[in-house]
Order: sequence, then structure tokens, then C-alpha cells
Amino acid sequence: MIQIFNVSKTYKGEVTVQALKNISLHIKRGEFVFLVGPSGAGKSTLTRLLIREELPTEGQIMVNGKSLLRLRKREIPYYRRKIGFIFQDFRLLMDRTVYENVAFAMEAMEFPRNEVKEKVPAVLEMVGLQDKINAYPHQLSGGQQQRICIARAIVNNPLMIIADEPTGNLDPDTSWEVMNILQAINKRGTTVIVATHDRESVNRLQKRVIALANGRIVRDEERGGY
Repeated sequence: MIQIFNVSKTYKGEVTVQALKNISLHIKRGEFVFLVGPSGAGKSTLTRLLIREELPTEGQIMVNGKSLLRLRKREIPYYRRKIGFIFQDFRLLMDRTVYENVAFAMEAMEFPRNEVKEKVPAVLEMVGLQDKINAYPHQLSGGQQQRICIARAIVNNPLMIIADEPTGNLDPDTSWEVMNILQAINKRGTTVIVATHDRESVNRLQKRVIALANGRIVRDEERGGY
């Protein structure tokens, strides 16, 4: 599903930073993959490349046989429809209800109103927020806010979920609840890629682990730990 060939990413400024250095990897459809490593290892850079927020300085990235480098500007929004992205800092609309936050993701992609009304309650039930549908984000815990983000990410039935430190602001018990939801989504066939420092969750789930350090892949294990 995802093929990365000899990819490097360099940021030039007063100080030149090489965030990724000649990495290559293949992620199959339906895999659950952890990206681990210290801050500055290149995890977030890799996720930004996968959502086509940035382009590599060198190398090639293929998703479902299509080159991300060759996507035209007008094709990028359609490509992103196939991806659900979960942020560490939630990025919720604080003046909108739980329902409206998730519905917004579909409305932005011009889904029919009747489909929005059908799918939003279903995904909120999936993440255990069916009784919070009319609540506002500030009325909820951090774990519940992250569940809104997960619902928003999966409401369009994406082929792939990319989560950048989804448990970074959560306590251990809540972190485990979030990881269990992601695991349930993965079991339905969605590819899940999680960039994380959550050592306990990585060790408990024993999924594929790709470790980065100084912009390079230093370890790739099928059933690995942190």
C-alpha cells in the first residue's frame, strides 16, 4: 500500500537540518505500525510526507500505486479523503458540539446531508461518545476529546489512519483506551500508523515497530517493543 524509496528530507534555513536520510520501507494494507524514536528522529516529518503536507527533498513515495510527488494540486484534497489524521493537540472546534465537530469533516468534503446524519452517530457510538453528542469539547475530558478526533478521522471510511502522538497529552489508562479503539479500527481492515513515545502501549500491543534515530530507520520488527 505504501512504498517509500530512498527518501530524504532537508530543511534549509540559518541551520540546515536533515530530518530524514535515505529511508526506504513498505507498509502493507491493513497493517498496524508504530513509529518510535526520540524527539527529532523524523517521525512527524514522515507523517507530514504521507499526508502530502510536504514533499521529500529526494526519493519517491507511492501510495496505492500512485506517486505523491506527481499529485497535482487539485488532486491533493481527494487523496486526503482517503486518510484520517489524528493530532496530539486535538484541533477541535471549541464552539461546536461533538456531533458538529465530526460532521464538519464530512461537510468539508461535500458529503450529502442525509449521509452525514446517518454516519456521524454511528462513529460516535463506535468510540463510546453516543451520550455526548450534544456536548461541547470544553465539557469533556482529554480522553473524550481525543475520541472525537478519532471519530472525525474515521467517519469518511479512510484507507489509512495516521496518528501523531495521539496519547501524548493523556494519562496511561486513557492512553490504553485510545490504543484499543485504534486496534479495533485496524481489525476492520484500515491501515493504522502511529507515531508515539507511548512505551507501555507499544510494548503491550506487540505490533510492527519501526524505530527512527537521527532521520534513519534503525530497527524494523514485525512484533516489536519500544
